[in-house]
Amino acid sequence: MTDALGTRAVFAVLLPATNSMVEPDLASLRPPGVSHQTFRFPFPALPAEVEALAELMAPSLELCRVCEPDRVLLGYSPEYMDQPAAVTARLRQLVAERTGVPVTLAFEAVPEALRCLGTRRLGVVTPFPAAADQRVRAWFTSQGFAVNRMVGLASAQKGKVYTARIGAAEIRESFLAVDGPEIEALVQVGTNLLCSPLVEQLEAELGKPVIAVNTATAWAALRQHGIADRLPGWGCLLSRH
Repeated sequence: MTDALGTRAVFAVLLPATNSMVEPDLASLRPPGVSHQTFRFPFPALPAEVEALAELMAPSLELCRVCEPDRVLLGYSPEYMDQPAAVTARLRQLVAERTGVPVTLAFEAVPEALRCLGTRRLGVVTPFPAAADQRVRAWFTSQGFAVNRMVGLASAQKGKVYTARIGAAEIRESFLAVDGPEIEALVQVGTNLLCSPLVEQLEAELGKPVIAVNTATAWAALRQHGIADRLPGWGCLLSRH
């Protein structure tokens, strides 16, 4: 429920323990009267199946309930898993059952944002290896989009937190690589990859929408909760829609 700081909404944000991007991103994208309370779950290795992920999340979901949030945001995007539609349904069910409040899922927010913008042909940047990138492609295809170009920035040798250390210059080069005349929107997935602070500059440089997963998550949570504030400086999604 709302409180003295979160006079419009209190959002509980659920994250892997290794993720250092979502919390500062969402804090920057928070309008007045919205409070974020962050809860983390252990992340010893990349979960291969949704039930393993659900088991890791369960204790933190119980903690989420204690602050009586109005909504839970899951700042994790498991598009890399097999059968992403089934994963989505299972995670939505788990979070809703454990917390009893509405849920915003990062990996649903991006397709929702793309539909709002009316774009279909995509260039996609991910932090995943090639095999996982194919599942990301399948996820977007199942949602009615065409992934025309894709770049993955995975490095299996550099540890679980390496994604958060990939710098702005490398990410910019990746967006340039997936752009082209046929591309209608540029997309970044993987919530621990830097992107949200770069969106405004990339859109100005490339002349088309850029959807960062954390920006899309913030936008979806606010709009689903009936909060229509426009937030300039973070790209067309938050400033115009």
